[in-house]
Amino acid sequence: MSRQGFRFVHATCLCLDEHLTGTGPLPGEFRQLAEDATFLAWEGVVDTCINAQAEFLLLTGNSFHPRSNSLRARVALEKGFEKLAAHQIDVFIAPGHLDPLSGWQKGVHLPGNVTLLGTEDHEPVAVMRDQRVLASIMTIATPDSDETRWNGSGPAALTRHQAPFRIGMVAAGTPLRWVQGRPQAPEQTGSSAAAATLVQAAIDSGTDYIALGEGIPCSYEFARSLAHDPGCAQSLSRHVTGSRGCSLVNVDAAGLITIDSVAVAPIRWEDRTLTIENHHKLKDLAERMALVMMEATPDNDERLWIVTWRVTGTGSLIDSLSDSERQRELWKKVEEELTGERAVRRLYRLERTHLAAETTGPQPGESGESGLLREFQVVLQESGDQLLDQVRRDLLELDWMKHHDMRALREVIQQISRPGVFRRAQAAAARWLE
Repeated sequence: MSRQGFRFVHATCLCLDEHLTGTGPLPGEFRQLAEDATFLAWEGVVDTCINAQAEFLLLTGNSFHPRSNSLRARVALEKGFEKLAAHQIDVFIAPGHLDPLSGWQKGVHLPGNVTLLGTEDHEPVAVMRDQRVLASIMTIATPDSDETRWNGSGPAALTRHQAPFRIGMVAAGTPLRWVQGRPQAPEQTGSSAAAATLVQAAIDSGTDYIALGEGIPCSYEFARSLAHDPGCAQSLSRHVTGSRGCSLVNVDAAGLITIDSVAVAPIRWEDRTLTIENHHKLKDLAERMALVMMEATPDNDERLWIVTWRVTGTGSLIDSLSDSERQRELWKKVEEELTGERAVRRLYRLERTHLAAETTGPQPGESGESGLLREFQVVLQESGDQLLDQVRRDLLELDWMKHHDMRALREVIQQISRPGVFRRAQAAAARWLE
């Protein structure tokens, strides 16, 4: 069956009109931004579709919460859908556990360009261009997937259908976990394995693109399938850091997929860690913080960064940072160091951890190499995330990693556990440097 190249946008977890938590006190100019952040991110998703001339938009759940009964959320969705309709862009929605099918049907007026996809029994929907089928879209699994409802031939995900490019949707809240890049049933007693069975069936049948909706950025590549989650459109707390937005998925005439991340969230959370020594002054700390901030580049229309600094150490400087006025002085010095950097406003939060005071001179049983171990631990604390990201990028860019047989290894590198790497690094350092 012949293919045509096209592109689409995948977004999830819009969480419209849900509040950001843990921001701390915000100046007046940013309070309104925080209230509008999810709406601005949704507008960014819509604009991405239009600017990229996307064929359609996929929403994989948790777009709003019916219990909030937010008129703003409903109106924002309807306006966004109408704007997309004016540009002949279709929308396909897989309701999640926060925005069930009933919430969409009762609470939101949907124009003709919007299709609600129900359970896995829902027939695939064809996307047409010039009276030819461009792709088909179906529901693979939902929060309510239950094998007791399957008939003899099984749901749509278990039945192969013909289409040039097949897309399956897995809604937010679907009882599913990924173990070493494979779908598994949740570990809870009594949990149904239906969703894992359905997703595995979709992989085995060669579903080209599996749109995940949990809001945790990830990609899993298989022989004939790619499963992808763009992450939430706007982070609601410091637990989800970095640029957030949607994914622009490009499909060429041969069916090859490339994905570009598009940042649309106006507010970005960042966590950073520094260790300070007894001899450090406030100016030293400000300079080090500014250097760390210079390594991160604002994306697109990001307006505000909320940066949490975890500062560890001993001495008078870390003691003095318990004073709010002293903190304000520190933040002022940091911003002075960042003068001339790309314009984005930053608010800082501080968490202090006192280390046990070290005695001077070597102790019984302590070799001169123990200083190397301490230095390594400082580097791991301060730069571990950046170093791991750099190593991962370097590995993935190697020519031999692009060979077809290396897909499994690339997947392992992409999904490797950061805490696990750091624990192993510390254990290895303890053996070699003590």
